[in-house]
Amino acid sequence: MTPNLQIELRRFISSNVVSKLNKFYFENDALLIKGIDVSIGTVLMGLYNRAEEPDFCKDVVSQIEEDSTFYQEVDFTSGRILSVDDCYRLEGNSLLKEIFTNKKGRISEMISNEVGIKSETAREILNFSALLVASYLKNNIQLLDSLKLLLDDQKRDILNSIPPGIKIILGFSCYETVEEKNQSIGRSIFTLFGHNFFSF
Repeated sequence: MTPNLQIELRRFISSNVVSKLNKFYFENDALLIKGIDVSIGTVLMGLYNRAEEPDFCKDVVSQIEEDSTFYQEVDFTSGRILSVDDCYRLEGNSLLKEIFTNKKGRISEMISNEVGIKSETAREILNFSALLVASYLKNNIQLLDSLKLLLDDQKRDILNSIPPGIKIILGFSCYETVEEKNQSIGRSIFTLFGHNFFSF
């Protein structure tokens, strides 16, 4: 069965994880959850944008060492993160630089602005989310061969979870998902009534 990546990754963000993260950040729980969700979607779309580059996603995932602190803290079978410390501050940063190059700072600042959390919090949960996404893909390495197709199928839902300003930085129109829906409605109306319009 093909996994819905965003739903699978959301499973790891339990109330226990949020309360542990908030020992560092002192944010509203709901805003912190929203920030992580936005960050996960942003990282997935960052990978989508570069998935056609030869071996790019494999190279990103290969940076996750099995003996790294973060990787060992994730129980992939039960969908839980066993412990949360600040190891991801260093471990996630290099991944983000590779995925987003010079856009990383702008993206984290936009997460801060759009979600309503502190700049430092946005930077760190983006690091956290990058490590979670890459660790999940490392544990499900078979997904990498079809990652572009998988994200293509799930793109609309992922983009709908990302605020407009971040979509634009990532190179997507903030109206893209609305336009897709409107075009399909237009086609349906034309199919149903088009012949009558032009039969006079």
